[in-house]
Amino acid sequence: MIKYKISYKFPHRHFIDFELSTQTNNQKKVLFQLPAWRPGRYELANFAQNIQKWHAFDENGKVLNFRKKTKDLWEVDTDNAKEVIIKYNYYANQLDAGACYLDEQQIYINPVHCFFYIPSRIDEEYILEFDIPNNYEIASAVKSVNNNISISGFDALAENPIICSPNLEKEIFNVEGVVFYIWFQGWKKPNWKKIKKDFKSFIISQINHFGSFPVKEYHFLFQITPYRSYHGVEHTNNTVILLGPDSEVDGKHYNDLLGVSSHELYHTWNIKSIRPIEMFPYDYSKENYFRTGFVAEGVTTYMGDLMLFNSNVFNWKEFLSTQNKNLERHLINSGRFNLSVSESGFDSWLDGYKLGVPNRKVSIYADAALCMLMIDLSIINHSCGKNSLHDVMKELYLDYGIKKKGYSEEDFKNICLKYGNSDTNDVFKNHIYNTKDYIPTLKKYLDFAGMKLSPKSHSNKTAKHFGFITQYINNKHVIKFIELNSEVDLNGVSVEDELLLIDGKKVKHPITKSFENIKKKTKLTFKNKFKEFTLELSSEKQYFELLEFKKINATNSKQIKNQEKWLS
Repeated sequence: MIKYKISYKFPHRHFIDFELSTQTNNQKKVLFQLPAWRPGRYELANFAQNIQKWHAFDENGKVLNFRKKTKDLWEVDTDNAKEVIIKYNYYANQLDAGACYLDEQQIYINPVHCFFYIPSRIDEEYILEFDIPNNYEIASAVKSVNNNISISGFDALAENPIICSPNLEKEIFNVEGVVFYIWFQGWKKPNWKKIKKDFKSFIISQINHFGSFPVKEYHFLFQITPYRSYHGVEHTNNTVILLGPDSEVDGKHYNDLLGVSSHELYHTWNIKSIRPIEMFPYDYSKENYFRTGFVAEGVTTYMGDLMLFNSNVFNWKEFLSTQNKNLERHLINSGRFNLSVSESGFDSWLDGYKLGVPNRKVSIYADAALCMLMIDLSIINHSCGKNSLHDVMKELYLDYGIKKKGYSEEDFKNICLKYGNSDTNDVFKNHIYNTKDYIPTLKKYLDFAGMKLSPKSHSNKTAKHFGFITQYINNKHVIKFIELNSEVDLNGVSVEDELLLIDGKKVKHPITKSFENIKKKTKLTFKNKFKEFTLELSSEKQYFELLEFKKINATNSKQIKNQEKWLS
């Protein structure tokens, strides 16, 4: 057994104090491993960098010698002690769906960040004792008794984030025999009637498509912020979702709440139950390389949105918007010419979830979702509406998820081909494993379902007229995308340069205010690391030309049947 006491003294300093105690089992040396990454984000995070103090003692308070074996592995000399006690603190000042955070209003812990395991004893029971104010409630998928939590094994511990706060709102409901909890931290007046209605709808749709739910109880844990935020992390029987600003969650960003919630729920099957063979079991100490990120996130992104439409939570316009966003992300990123979606997923362990060097890779979310759309439509068309990608995922769940065995990339491909044909195989060959242009294939498969791609101008005026896209970062308009061979590209403007002036006037925020009246010739002033420079550019050319999905009148009965199968 490994026992933890969790406390803090000065919440504004953001350090959580941990005391770990365990029997030595007569071992001369005991190893303590802190994870280097977390499931759900396939990059090294090096959580040990957040530890400020680390000390070891025996049961009598005697100091024990220790040394670090790696960046996140500690070895303690027990010196014949019966018990070893580790005291350390952890800097918790990152509020997102997969991190740790402490302030005057809450203590929020993702255990995979800050709890140690003993490699040879990873399946031992953990007892957690929280020293928190009397008015604090604990939100978690594991039950707490008198602020104590018991969890069997580190894998289960890593899967159960914990929020302790006096500001929690909660609702409980039952769907298909499964108990669902919705927790809100930071949102005082949720519209429970609307939320429960919509959540029940997409939950029922997802369960019906798979035939059963992997767990008996599920928790949605929401962190609602006063500022703009959007992030979700899946776990076996829960998810943490960060969303804001709080003033817009019930309005402008309500669809974001639904979108990320549907996405994370789908992960309960896809990645938490249907898991790649390379991650069976998890090795928390190093990279777990795998090439099926396009399944883990691509299928989930596509299906999460499709389920919202299938369940009538999203209308046609709202669903179409999700697909057009994926298409836009694909088209503005020239990385689509350089690295396949399969290899891009593999390389998340190399450069994480950031853009990386310009135009190097694509997204295992947006780009992979487009691939899954193509596979889905190819299967529907080939089977004359009898089968779809839903059948692929259900078979994976029954043959791998329920049986608790990992699937390989070949397993996924073979099941897709079982329901599909050469068209389906072409998606793998040309787009998942290669960088062939998506658009001709998309047009072909959309036609199967009475859909088309129509030209569309980019709504961003710097993109449309000048060939670059900025992000507002630290009060600066920083260039993040440049169309290759555009005027700005050929005149020496680079990604990460800053846009300073438009016709001699400081750029406003939002940037659209500065481009309300665009002249045929416009002077733009940029700043790189060493100098400022001004270019006079024509605004009459068109850049970042986009496409959008549109429904057309189905011309034959097969298209109508395919469309009904796809969208019902």
